[in-house]
Amino acid sequence: MFFALPYEQTPCGLYSVGHLVLFLLTAAGVAAGLVLSRKCDGKAIRLQIRVVTAALWILEIAKIVFVLAVTRSTNPNDFVPLYYCSLVLYAGILSSLPEGFWRRVGDIFLATGGLVGGVAFLFCPNTSLPRYPALHFISLHSFLLHGLMVYVGLLLLVRGVYRARFGDLVPCSALVSVMCLCAYLFNRIYDATHPGMRVNLMFISENFPGTPVEWVYRATGPFFPFAMWALQAFFPFLFVFLILKVIAHFRHTEKVDIF
Repeated sequence: MFFALPYEQTPCGLYSVGHLVLFLLTAAGVAAGLVLSRKCDGKAIRLQIRVVTAALWILEIAKIVFVLAVTRSTNPNDFVPLYYCSLVLYAGILSSLPEGFWRRVGDIFLATGGLVGGVAFLFCPNTSLPRYPALHFISLHSFLLHGLMVYVGLLLLVRGVYRARFGDLVPCSALVSVMCLCAYLFNRIYDATHPGMRVNLMFISENFPGTPVEWVYRATGPFFPFAMWALQAFFPFLFVFLILKVIAHFRHTEKVDIF
């Protein structure tokens, strides 16, 4: 059962008891981690980021091995790490570098895009629970991976290691834009050379029915790829930035620099 094929066992499904249990366990783990790290200094937090980044890569490689060896899928949608949440793998490496521009780029994405992507998945795990039971490798893997994304993003924000500036939108959107361009080109080239495969990395080329992507698809029509790029490149950072501004306002302290 733990390594069953997709739909071989009754799927857990979204917003089920199993989903609630996994969500609560993940939230409790994130909260416990933040409590335990409350006395960590900057050096210790940097070490945690490196450890979490290594764990994320191990989890991603383990998923790829499962997909190729067990499900034997040949569709890149299932194993190529070119999705929005895959960016934490690369941002984590940047964030683990010595102090400088590239480390800040990594911090920016982990504390904004990675955080939003992780939270969004925990509430709507469309790539795991609709296909597998709760006690399955992919289900547990996905909640652990996205829980770590949420943890490291909150760690950077709560401990003050990263403080947002509006100008950070530029490097953050540039990082996401590169990912979108790579995914779009991959999708087009692979579809052209493998008719009928319908590759949709970054969900940028076509609809993903039954998810919020479908709302964008219906609303934008032929402009869907552009809309998905803009949504992923700008919305997560702006959303977190706005929340930080609101918090700073109500606390009557300047925790967020505009420039």
